[in-house]
Amino acid sequence: MITGIGSLPFKDIDRALDLIFTTCFDIPFWPQLPKRSTDENMYTPFLEHVPCIVSDREKNTVFINTQDTEGIERFYEDVMGENLDAFAISEKLAPGFYRFLERLKEISHGVKAIKGQLTGPFSMGLGLKDEKGVPVIYNYGFFDIIKKALHMKARWMVKEIKSYCPDKEVIIFFDEPYMVSFGTAYVSIGKQEAISIFNDVVNGVDALKGIHCCGNTDWSVLLSCDIDIINYDAFNYMDTIFYFHDELKAFLKKGGRVSPGIVPSSDAVLNRTINDMKDLLERFRQNIDSITESREAPPLLITTSCGLGSLNDNEALKAMELLKELSDI
Repeated sequence: MITGIGSLPFKDIDRALDLIFTTCFDIPFWPQLPKRSTDENMYTPFLEHVPCIVSDREKNTVFINTQDTEGIERFYEDVMGENLDAFAISEKLAPGFYRFLERLKEISHGVKAIKGQLTGPFSMGLGLKDEKGVPVIYNYGFFDIIKKALHMKARWMVKEIKSYCPDKEVIIFFDEPYMVSFGTAYVSIGKQEAISIFNDVVNGVDALKGIHCCGNTDWSVLLSCDIDIINYDAFNYMDTIFYFHDELKAFLKKGGRVSPGIVPSSDAVLNRTINDMKDLLERFRQNIDSITESREAPPLLITTSCGLGSLNDNEALKAMELLKELSDI
């Protein structure tokens, strides 16, 4: 089965959905369209109505003002009261999500699961900075707000999807591009702290939970988290996750699954054929078979190596075409 990471380069929402519904009909996903609006980036939609957040539209930046404590008390009241609607993402910031739900009925009879996505806590914590330019991940009090906001927004997203398709399984990916920095001199976060950060956000989300990382990292961190799926860039970093043999074996044994991003999400896609993708997929299967003890592994979930929002239209179309061909075979 196949699905997408989230972003596409189109400016027309229905064009994006037409493509999703004709390719990823088993597991459709809602499209983020950053070229349509700068609001549809990896930060703004998932920080809406979060206290202390300042959006500078002229500079297209978002930061957290730790000097402004207005709204924090009400925020924690909504968290404690499990008021999920207080954490809704508006149609203005995620129009693809709302249009996606409206059109799901077109293919709902054949859908096996429905995928949503949001930025993960590690990437949000490092990418979002305070008024002094310091990543919020190093401020315990304000980072707690961010973690709880992401947790509640993920639960709100699941609730909204299930209100349209109550009988379908929901998959939520937490996108973590900044995990490539883990373990470097630029990030002073330890392994156990990182695991705790992820678990604080994903635990209690009533869905299959995945983490997407589009680069190389210390995979032992993600393999130790309370998640169901690890999605990674298998096109560029096929073997890296298999270096962590013991952690990967334990992850698979407890029911986790590894989802390979086989199709490139760069202009390299124009020079690739379905045979190239088949070879990569076979290589991945051989690696998995050398570790897993289960003869009845769950269905393989294949994606592009990352989101396609930075590509041009033709490159994105080629990537989705290759993805569909992989599904067909």
